[in-house]
Amino acid sequence: MASKKDRIPKNMTIEEASEFWDTHSVADYPSHVVQFEYRPQEQITFVAIANDLLRQLEKQAKKQGASIETLVNLWLKEKLTA
Repeated sequence: MASKKDRIPKNMTIEEASEFWDTHSVADYPSHVVQFEYRPQEQITFVAIANDLLRQLEKQAKKQGASIETLVNLWLKEKLTA
């Protein structure tokens, strides 16, 4: 871990902050409050899925080694561009 002498950079991007905190311990900065703004570039919307469809999605996603979210987004993109 880095020493307490390292200053916390100001105005880091989320990637820069992630890299910084991967190599530093918040325990070394006990009086520092870490704040950041996160503005996702995409809007995420949650959609209800019937339980029986969800079970089928889980099985299919497991077969393909993907997350349910990835599988659903892929299928929707394919369907909407067809």
